[in-house]
Amino acid sequence: MKINDLIESEQIGKPICYVDMDGVLADLYSDAAEFSDVEHYNDMTNDQWERFFKDSDAYHLFRDVKPFSTANALIQLVKKYAGGYTILSSPLRFDEGGSIKGKREWLQKHVIIKPDNVIFEREKYKYAVQPDGTPNVLIDDWKGNTIPWSNHGGVAIKYQADEDSLDKVTNVLQNVFCDK
Repeated sequence: MKINDLIESEQIGKPICYVDMDGVLADLYSDAAEFSDVEHYNDMTNDQWERFFKDSDAYHLFRDVKPFSTANALIQLVKKYAGGYTILSSPLRFDEGGSIKGKREWLQKHVIIKPDNVIFEREKYKYAVQPDGTPNVLIDDWKGNTIPWSNHGGVAIKYQADEDSLDKVTNVLQNVFCDK
């Protein structure tokens, strides 16, 4: 769905909740650590990360990554407060087509409550605010996405499934969707 399509949707005046995949729903980090033969992904260098993505088959990598145990609980939580959600995930630079295809299949296989829309975009901040000024919500694990989102007027929740509690998401969603 393009931003212009959102103008004509029923969502005007109501925040849209955007959910990232990798690090939030899908445990790409464990695969990266194993590939790089390190104990924890935080031990990986930038070169190791680049090699991991370049040397992996993007389609299979994203299709076959394991979901976090909290993935569907997070989606249920978002659905409870926001009424629905949109996947907003960055495609892999080295193989955009393969990564998108793999991510789409992963969503079909692992996500119980299907998203309203699926968007693959590196510049996520473009969706931070609706044309009428309504701020949208982003749940993402990377500050490289959450900071620009906030700077462009949206509500960002930096959430990483293997480090953060769902309570962190609940608190923000309650503030955004229940105080209206």
